[in-house]
Amino acid sequence: MAVPRSNNLPVIYAASDIHYPHYFDLFKKSLNNISEEPCLFLLAGDIIDKGKIDGAKPVFESIFNKFPNSKIVATFGNDEWNELWDKLKEEYSNIDWIVDDYKIYSCNNISISVIGTPGALDKPTRWQIKNIPNIQEIYNNRITKIRELLIKAKKISQKTILLSHYALSKLTLKGENPYSYGELYSSKMEKIIVETRPDVAIHGHAHRGTAYALLQNIPIYNVAIPLVKSITKIIFIKNLEGFL
Repeated sequence: MAVPRSNNLPVIYAASDIHYPHYFDLFKKSLNNISEEPCLFLLAGDIIDKGKIDGAKPVFESIFNKFPNSKIVATFGNDEWNELWDKLKEEYSNIDWIVDDYKIYSCNNISISVIGTPGALDKPTRWQIKNIPNIQEIYNNRITKIRELLIKAKKISQKTILLSHYALSKLTLKGENPYSYGELYSSKMEKIIVETRPDVAIHGHAHRGTAYALLQNIPIYNVAIPLVKSITKIIFIKNLEGFL
């Protein structure tokens, strides 16, 4: 499915799964090819690889050097290990880390809520089951909270963006092994998107999935660098009454 054309709404870019240093060259090349400075630069997790937090520095510096006036907003992926979250927040305090919460930004006088979350899975991985005994409870609680945040954010901002690391729809998993879907996304989170209808949903994690799909006319972006090979421009689509 083709990605919609640009419009006059604020410029927003997104990426994920840079797994520094593995896909950093692809990321940097794409960054250098962008000419318009975004209001928001969204990172949907797995900025670093296997908990090596020093890898975040060159990624953030490359963005700030190119776009000094842009706000970087990030959530954590599975390679930003839970026990490192506080350290990452401390060392990179100039980044807006959003974890199961939301923040509101003003871009071109339009208020945009970004609801950030690491996401959830239908089927926790073997490692998660072994090392995080209450992982299913964590996911269930997270799903409930994200639903509440989306409802709240839609009431107080003009646009809402759901930013997750784990995939948000089976539509953007096409290309992955169907037997692995449960370990890549949450069908409950997909249901919440249909119910609450954010303007845009963004995720990563699925390296062999599909870059873009419409879920009941809601744009779903998979911004994983290994898949799309570039940074993704986020577009709010139009309907008959104006912009969604």
